[in-house]
This record gives sequence, structure tokens and C-alpha cells, in this order.
Amino acid sequence: MYNVEAGILKDISYEKVYEHLDFLVNDIGERQSGTEKLKKATEYINRELESYGLKSRIDKFPMYNSYPVKAELKVLYPEDKIIAAEPVCHITSTLQEGVEGELIYAENGGYEDYKHKDIRGKIILTDMTWSPGRPEKARIAYELGAKALIIMNWGPKEDNPVIQMGGVKSQWGNPTPDTIKEMPLIPVLSITRQAGEYLRELCINKDAVKVWFRAEATREWVEANQPMGVLNSEKETDEFILIGSHIDAWGKAAICNSSGNALLLELARVFSLHRSYLKRNIIFAFWDGHEVAECGGSTWFVDNYWDKIVNKCVAYINVDNIAIKGTSVPGVERVSELRRFTLDIIKEIWKVDGKWNWAYKGGGDSSFFGIGVPYISFATEYTEEKLKDLNYAFYSPWLHSNEDTIDKIDKDLYIKHFEFFAALLIRLCNQNIIPYNIVDIANEVKEKLDKVIGLGGKAADAELEKLKEISMDFYDSALEFSKVQPYMEPQMMRRYNEALLKVTGKISPAIRSYSGRYGQDPCCYVIAEYPIPCLYFPIKKILEAKENNSIHEYNLWKTKLLKEKNRVYDSINESIEIINSFVSEYKK
Repeated sequence: MYNVEAGILKDISYEKVYEHLDFLVNDIGERQSGTEKLKKATEYINRELESYGLKSRIDKFPMYNSYPVKAELKVLYPEDKIIAAEPVCHITSTLQEGVEGELIYAENGGYEDYKHKDIRGKIILTDMTWSPGRPEKARIAYELGAKALIIMNWGPKEDNPVIQMGGVKSQWGNPTPDTIKEMPLIPVLSITRQAGEYLRELCINKDAVKVWFRAEATREWVEANQPMGVLNSEKETDEFILIGSHIDAWGKAAICNSSGNALLLELARVFSLHRSYLKRNIIFAFWDGHEVAECGGSTWFVDNYWDKIVNKCVAYINVDNIAIKGTSVPGVERVSELRRFTLDIIKEIWKVDGKWNWAYKGGGDSSFFGIGVPYISFATEYTEEKLKDLNYAFYSPWLHSNEDTIDKIDKDLYIKHFEFFAALLIRLCNQNIIPYNIVDIANEVKEKLDKVIGLGGKAADAELEKLKEISMDFYDSALEFSKVQPYMEPQMMRRYNEALLKVTGKISPAIRSYSGRYGQDPCCYVIAEYPIPCLYFPIKKILEAKENNSIHEYNLWKTKLLKEKNRVYDSINESIEIINSFVSEYKK
């Protein structure tokens, strides 16, 4: 019997891959949304997809974006010094006279870093981190009354002239009349690590540090250009796998994200040669608006292809920042239902146990949480020792700069990444049973509920105990459900897969998202990191209200908790009904 996976790997042309890389990095380079360079990259990708025989198209739609204009930064006291800086996108621009004030160092810029500090009217200096991410740093600083924010790059202190570009948009995707009000009204600058260390030392060792800066960036609607190619199986199916990589990029954009774009293009070409062996369809998506519009393209895709995604999308695979020189640890960000499946592939290819992290709304195009599509993102990571040396530059010290060149891609690692994504894609396509582990989903629900109830103590009253009871029922039903797998006929197999898709569509928005099924959590949203965030966060606020003796806040958050409890209860109860209905049908 023909081994289609081996055939796919054999047909990959790394010469072709590097042709894509050379064009995207050296012929185009930086390609921000709404620009001619982005359009040029889009047209190139669309032509390539068409030449492979895919059904390709370019979606065009309005997207809320931003561009940096100019910035200046000066130290006024205890010495005079001019520091190179860039404006962060989606900021509130300063007036012509700029802003002046005392500089306060706040480490990561999370809530805990401001304890016992009065930052009202101050200018804040923070490290670059992903928890909280840049938009969250701005939101928190603005909420607590800061006048302005300066973010130093990660990476080594020496030999690192990079000023990392980015945005502070507090909405995931296009804003609505409600969410636009959440935009932090604060100016933000980005500086090098070396400059940041200099300012940090001043803040630590001097009684007072005063700075002045001016910053300008736009906020405007632009036309997005988003290519995608559909590879239809020759089998009769409307189920599909979605694999995506963002096309917009800062700087030379080799690692972020020409590496992902080139990988997708070559997989599209090779999989098209083997379409007769595919049991499910594949959509290759190249997202616009990732960097500044905060995943405007992938979010638009969710909203506009809703019915197709809800009912037939088996998984979303995100490809970004792969094969970075100096990384070595295979790591996967994923949801529980695909944990064993993805870790098995890693062990097979790398011969080691892969590092795994719970997926939540982070830097990748994880726009499918609320809709309930399982998410996988994979890349090799730095060792912990190396990360410390790089001041936790997870995605390299070259990220979002002209230093992000092709020589920063490790060719041997790149081949391994091709092996992983090819194996992942073909197995998701061709396994008759969708490889979700529903028992692992049920375990996740139980474990997270225990953490929520443990946090709340008496605040987690009997109503939440009812959730614990129904989570046990869910676990028992999941066990029964999993037992029928080996014995199914084709028609029952289809019904089983349909039930799997429905259950993940119910459970995921309730336990992994704060905003829920029809909203989108912002990038690196601190609240979304909590276990069952829609329950955990209200309980946290209830406890704070009790500590502060605030009856008003207590009752507001108590009401919120009750409503969210009902949402979670319904999602679990409806999942049980789906499972039990299938099991009953199967046993007839």
C-alpha cells in the first residue's frame, strides 16, 4: 500500500521553499497591511496557489489598522540625553508639545508590578514580555492612571540595536461600537534593550528621573488583501482542516513570517499532488492584519465563514516564527483534545518528549477559541538557560526588525518543521475518526473547576458545586463515548465525528474564553490565562470587593458570576446530551 505521508515528504522541494523565502524577504521585505508591498506578496501567493491547482481567491475587506509616524525621547533629569525611539501603533498620539513626567520602572507591567505604587500622572518603563503582552501593558497602565508608557525590547543588553515594532490595539480584530471604547488612550514608545537598561538603572539608583517624549501614529481603516487556497479532496466530504500563517510583517520578515508563508506554499503544492489520497479538504490561509490590526484577517474569516467553520472545521493549525536559529526544544501550544495526538508526532520526529503549553489567546492567530475549533501552534523554543540570556526573547531578539533575515533560519530545523506539519496535516486529514480525546476534554473541565472553586472558597458557593457535579457526569459520559470507537461502521463513524465537533464547539468557548462564543478575547489578555476565565475572574473580583468592603462591587460581580455559571452549566449539559444521544443511537 502506498505510504502517502512518506510520498509527501519525498516530494517537498527545499529549493522551491528558499525561492519563496528569497522573494518574500529580499524582493518585498516589510509588508504592512494596506500597503503596495503587502498587495504584491498577496498576488504572488495567489498565483502560486492557482498554479498548484487549488481553488484560490483574495478576500478584500475593511480593516482597522495603524502606522507609525515619528517619535522623540529625551532624558531631562538627572542628565540630558537623547534616546532613539519608535512609536507603537494604535496609540493616542501626543500633542506637538509632547509629554513630560517622572519615569517609573514597572518590570513586566502587570497588575502585580504596580502594587503599592501610585503611578497616576507618571510615565512607565516596562520590559517586553508576552504576559502581559504589549496591548495589555498599555491597557493596565492607562487603567491605573499612567500618563504614558515606554517598552524596552527583550534580547541581550549588548549588540542588540533592535527596536521592536508592534501595536497596542485592545481589540482582537475589527472593533465594534462597544469594544472601540476599550482602546487605551495613552501614548507608547518602543526602545532598544540597551536604552531600556540605561533608563532602568536610573530609575533604581536615582531619587527621580524625568523624561520627555513625543510620539505619533495613525488610526485608520485600510483595505485588507487576504489570499487563501482550497484543496478539495476527491472523496465526498465537506470536513476540512484549516492551516494558516500571517502574511503581513515588520522588517525583513524572514522568521516572522516568511518562514511560515513558504512552508504553507510548499505544503499546498505537495499536498495537491496527493489530493486523491486525502479524505478531508484543506484550506491554506494567509492572514492579513496579524501584526497591527490584532489578527484582523483571521477574525474576519471567523465572522464571514461562520457556518462553514462551526460545522465542518476539524482543527486550526497556526504556523509562525518557526526554525529560529539557536532554538532546540520542540514545543507545542494546543488544546487538551489534541494533546496526545500532537505529542506523539513530536516524539516520533524529534525522538524526545515535546514541551507542551495550554493554548490561550496569545500572539498567534488563535481566533477560533470562541467558535470552538481546536487550535495547534508548533515551533522549537530556546532552552530556559538561553531564554535567560536573551531576557526571555521567546521569538528571537530579531523579531519585527530588519535584523530578521534568512540567515536567522536554521535549515536543519526547518526540515524538521516540515516533517512535523506534514505529518500533522495528513493525519488530521486521513484518520477516519477525528483524533480528539474527549476524555481529556472532560479531565480539563474537572481540573479547571477544582482550581476555580479552590480560589473562591466560600465565594464559590453551592451553585459552583453543582458545576462540579455535572462535570463528573460529563466525564462518565465521555468514558462511555470513547469506548465505542473501535466498533463503528462508516455511517456511525460520521455521526461520531459530528458529535465530536459539536462537543468541542460547546465546551471550548465556555472554559477557554472570557468573551465567549461570539466575542474575541484581546491579545495576551491577562484574564484569559485564568482557568475557566469567565468564572475565575468574577470570583477574584468578588474576593477583592469583600476585602475592600465594597457592597456595590460585590453585588455587581456576584450577578456576573451567576450569569457565567449558567453559561458554563449549559455548555457542559448540552455536551452530555450530545454524547448520550449518540451512545443511545449506537446501542440500538
